[in-house]
Amino acid sequence: MTSPEPNHNQWNYYEEMLRWLDIHLMRLLAVRAQQGDDYPLDQMRGVIVTEEEVIQLLEAAPPATQLWEVFTERLTACEERLHALHMREAEAGSVPILAVADAFSLNRFELGCLFLCLSVELDRKYEKLFGYLLDDITCKSPTPELAMQLFCRTATERMEAWTAFAQKSKLGRLLLFTEGDMGGSGSWLSRPLKLDERMLHFLTTKDGGDASLPLWLAWSLPDQELEPLVGESAIHLQERFETLWETAGADSERLLLHLHGPTGVGKRHRVKHLFHGVRRPVLFVDAERLIREEAFSRRVQQILREVQLRRGVLCLHQFEVFLTEEVQTVGRKQLLIEELESFSRPIAIVSKSQWKPESALGKRIWLEMEVPNPDETERRRLWETGRAGMSFSQEIDVGVLAGKFKLNAGQINQALHRANEMAMQTKDRIITKTHLHEACFLQMRHALEKHATRLNPKYSWEDLILPEEQLTLLRNACNQVTYRDVVLGEWGFGRKLSYGKGVSMLFAGPPGTGKTMSAEVVAKELGLELFKIDLSQVISKYIGETEKNLHHIFSEARIGNAILFFDEADALFGKRSEVKDSHDKYANVGTAYLLQKMEEYEGVSILATNLLQNFDEAFIRRINYVVKFPFPEPYYREEIWRSMFPADTPRAADIDFEFLASKLHIAGGGIKNVVLAASFLAASEGTPVSMSHLIAAAKQELKKTGKLLLKEDLGEYANR
Repeated sequence: MTSPEPNHNQWNYYEEMLRWLDIHLMRLLAVRAQQGDDYPLDQMRGVIVTEEEVIQLLEAAPPATQLWEVFTERLTACEERLHALHMREAEAGSVPILAVADAFSLNRFELGCLFLCLSVELDRKYEKLFGYLLDDITCKSPTPELAMQLFCRTATERMEAWTAFAQKSKLGRLLLFTEGDMGGSGSWLSRPLKLDERMLHFLTTKDGGDASLPLWLAWSLPDQELEPLVGESAIHLQERFETLWETAGADSERLLLHLHGPTGVGKRHRVKHLFHGVRRPVLFVDAERLIREEAFSRRVQQILREVQLRRGVLCLHQFEVFLTEEVQTVGRKQLLIEELESFSRPIAIVSKSQWKPESALGKRIWLEMEVPNPDETERRRLWETGRAGMSFSQEIDVGVLAGKFKLNAGQINQALHRANEMAMQTKDRIITKTHLHEACFLQMRHALEKHATRLNPKYSWEDLILPEEQLTLLRNACNQVTYRDVVLGEWGFGRKLSYGKGVSMLFAGPPGTGKTMSAEVVAKELGLELFKIDLSQVISKYIGETEKNLHHIFSEARIGNAILFFDEADALFGKRSEVKDSHDKYANVGTAYLLQKMEEYEGVSILATNLLQNFDEAFIRRINYVVKFPFPEPYYREEIWRSMFPADTPRAADIDFEFLASKLHIAGGGIKNVVLAASFLAASEGTPVSMSHLIAAAKQELKKTGKLLLKEDLGEYANR
């Protein structure tokens, strides 16, 4: 506990309060003296604390010589002086006990009880006084009975005072504690009252917060500097809040703010801005940590008391943990709601999902808003704001970054910080496109690996040998991703479209014609992750399971803006059939569901099929780009043969690429297999790859499809 700091206003007020308490004590002695034998003194009391000593401590004449009216006049004069001090100091907030009375709306009796407990800490003479009045010199603290005798003038006041010591009262829960438990000896009225340690610290020293509270609680104070708000939705919320706060006046203390949306979109940052604008500190409480507290109820009371003492705002973030149906969660949620119902300060609830307040909380002033992931325009602003002071290479276009990576504000800040760290490890210390892409991928935490395989793209446009029509379609598809921030953001199309903002492609063609390679080229060009969907992990014989798996895939892909590659997609996206039984019915429901998810997905999805005629026409109409991969003509096959050999591969001079392209009717996938097999044959012999190796490998490749190479087809190479 920190040592007390001098506060003359505070101690002047406490000195006057002590005089006020002394008058109450003298009046109680006078009442007892006037009642005579009804309150006989214990014969041993004077042996321990004599009445003369009591009178000396109080600096007053013997009670028998005083009249009731004298004490009434003294109390009136003292209370007038206290009121004058109150009016002078309350606004400045320099007297802690006045701040407590205001924060918890204490009545006269509750305030008197609070100071009665504080008096023992201010002057030890009250230990002897209370021992004398309670006829128990070992008891150095006041009791409920003594408080009632001092401050209750009538029987009605005494009965009303009982509620101040109830188990759920403000004194009982937040400010005081009774020594011993209810099972101890003596009546409840005789239980000693003491200040809670936190309250003693607050009332006597410069407040530094409750040291017993855990470190995962964090205050946001109005004087702290904040990053500016970005985006129309944030500004709109600020305007709504300011209008509501001004209109509500004193009722603004009953505000219940609820912000919900994905993790990292800046919900807590908005809460800070809203309440900093009205000069209110905010205590952020991690609900996930709170719900695991062993002494849950006591911890909640501590937190609420701390917020009230500072006239702050309670913000419960990650509140979704209280919205599950687990037995323990439901019970603790009910306890929390009960405590919040009696809480008299603004509350902010931050969660991923929407929540409707129950019972009395629903009667608060309600302000709710969804905080979505930032759109292209907002993401661009976040990138531009965050890059201030950093050195970017000229190749970087923040608009392209905003279109490619659907990161939220927190992720963008983390990506910039990580990219800057990587740049600091280089000589020129300039952030490159590679740094930013790697940093962005680190922010994308998803679980796609459960149903998909991540492919590491190695091919570029130079490796892709296709007719110009197909290449143009692929480049157009990439441009739609690259420039989406311009069209959807700057040109306003994003505000016109409710769905269909993604890019969908259908690759159709025979096996080995370059469908998978094209998907890799697109992924490498865009700098996005590519996941090949494992159909064995998606399709289920149980009704509804396939849809559930696909929902998981699209949800996780949305987190990382990954490219989804469905190979042999006709197995999933086939034609809807006539309903003859329940299996047909649910198969058609599944197909319609997949169509819906494809339209909703704002990333890139690629479907590949060998049989275009098996595709449902409704899918084809809704797909942005249908790229038909033809079986390569001899000219393209020769280019493919030549491109398959790395520069480091030793090759014999007898390789006839023109002959291979004209005589071997195989697509790119088959050519790759032939070249690879021939290379291993050559390596085993320790010679360069020759025509004989390629012919031998080609024969094996064609046998897999039931084709044979005749001697007349091989011509001069028939005997190799």
